[in-house]
Amino acid sequence: MTDLVTESEAYSSTPLQRVAGKLERVLPPGWRVEVVDLPARGEVAAQPVLRVHMP
Repeated sequence: MTDLVTESEAYSSTPLQRVAGKLERVLPPGWRVEVVDLPARGEVAAQPVLRVHMP
């Protein structure tokens, strides 16, 4: 299986955003995936996470 990069993925700015786009394409219609970059509860060194929203 080849891992092809589509045109829309080429314009995503981070690898995590590209993964979020791939995940969103395989989820059922109405589901959304977003990358959350904000630190939680004042944490300075927090890492970005994926958030999945159900319809």
